[in-house]
Amino acid sequence: MSKIMFRSEVELGKFLGSNDVIRDAYRAISETTVPYKLHTRSSGINVLAFICSPDFTTRFLTGEFDLVPSENLKFISTKVNSSFSINQAAVELFQPTDDDLKELENKHINTPLIITGSGLGGYLAILSTLRLHHAIDVEELNGSKKTKRPICITFGSPLVGDASLQCAIAERPQWKSSFLNVVAKKDPVASFYSTGTSYKPLGTFLFCTESGGHTAFEDQDSILRVLDAMKSSDEGNLQIYDYTNVLSSIRRKVLYRGVSELGELNLNLLRAGITLQLKEVGVLDVISNDQIGEMEEKQKVLTRSKKKAYEPTKKLNEMKISLTYMEWYMKKNKLKGGYYDSYKNPKTQDEIKSQQEILKRQRFLNQYWKDTVEEKERMPQKEGAKLRKRWLYGGTNYRRIVEPLDIAEHYKKGNTNYMKYRSDHNKLLEKWSDEDKKDSKSSEEKRNQAASLTEDSCFQAHVEEALISLRGLVNGGPVSNEKELEQFEAYVMCAINNYSVSPDIFLKGSSLMTWWNEYKAYKGTTYASEFAQYMNNKSYESYH
Repeated sequence: MSKIMFRSEVELGKFLGSNDVIRDAYRAISETTVPYKLHTRSSGINVLAFICSPDFTTRFLTGEFDLVPSENLKFISTKVNSSFSINQAAVELFQPTDDDLKELENKHINTPLIITGSGLGGYLAILSTLRLHHAIDVEELNGSKKTKRPICITFGSPLVGDASLQCAIAERPQWKSSFLNVVAKKDPVASFYSTGTSYKPLGTFLFCTESGGHTAFEDQDSILRVLDAMKSSDEGNLQIYDYTNVLSSIRRKVLYRGVSELGELNLNLLRAGITLQLKEVGVLDVISNDQIGEMEEKQKVLTRSKKKAYEPTKKLNEMKISLTYMEWYMKKNKLKGGYYDSYKNPKTQDEIKSQQEILKRQRFLNQYWKDTVEEKERMPQKEGAKLRKRWLYGGTNYRRIVEPLDIAEHYKKGNTNYMKYRSDHNKLLEKWSDEDKKDSKSSEEKRNQAASLTEDSCFQAHVEEALISLRGLVNGGPVSNEKELEQFEAYVMCAINNYSVSPDIFLKGSSLMTWWNEYKAYKGTTYASEFAQYMNNKSYESYH
């Protein structure tokens, strides 16, 4: 694993060094004479380039700006990281361009776009990229499949914000992976902030030298170490750095790179990889062996964590497989008193065994959707208010299939009032589904056949509570129970009229039929209501 990890960052550095997109981006900056300008390169890709005046950069280098709260940048914050701090220079540069820049960004929401900036112009590029990501999230939330994520490439941009900003961006993988920061060893602006400050890096860093040495780092602590080393090796230089020559040197070194020096180092592969990376960009003599050892240990921890990392695609496939098992179990037990009741009251050893096997699937699905909803709930309101339609559809199916089994588990243990203890993720899935129906034209269409899955995933909880109320009333309970039972009648009748319940609720021995038989005995043969008439006439036999 160490070998793979060592090779990944070295090979990433080689790939980035050979990539013409980086040179195209810096060329666009060189051709920009106003605060920002949109360029169309020969490849057809649009590049939005930002620059900053030398006077403003001089003010920055004399220490005039530092971290300030982020009240005016709410499109970045999340529920977990609702506030963060960002360099004042970034705020002062970004605010005057706000309206015009937002209009320009939105015009390119569906086309490939590189956003770039040099020095403090990188601050503008970073904030513009973040705002465009937010706009794309909103578009995708509304069902758009045409959006294109921007790529942000900065040259010598200093660190922009604190750990809370870093965490807010890290919560959205599609945001986090879009930032590349090119940093030359002799650039004083790029290394202005490092480990001695509250600033934290964002994205991947491509460090480079005038001789063409270059390597990529993704680990945040390692990035800070290299920035420290570059700062200490270039003290006193306050000149704005031109990346034209260093990019040409990188290109030449990529084309004529010699044999790797790995064989010369009597080290384990992970430490050798780190050592060669530091040597490549001329900071090995500035970083101590103890610091290299710390970087090595951090990489080992990251390697172990990657093995256990949450993999969305893999988890999604496992979720679909588990849901398929649940659907099979549901169909298999429909004729045995119904899906809900056969799970709650298994009668044979085979049914008990089947129930135990399906319980594992049930728990996996519950945890999967808890994690998914929690992730979305961390997002800002516009992004996290709903899941994308395809995820919401899956979440709705999950809720209608699995929540009845949660209800069965609850009442099987002798508990009452399931709604009081209902999981937050199920409440949110239902809320988002209801909101989606309001926005959908299809919700206006009148259903004319029974639902294959009962739409209200808490239907069985209402049946259980109706049984408890009825039996309490029979045993001298409060008169208020009578009112509750009448409301339950109306609720069931409304569901029948809307075809929103599955026909298996009427199977012999089901919870609803048990309740009805007991309720009918309590009310007497003369009792008349719309629901009583429907049941007495056995109209449910033609409900399908």
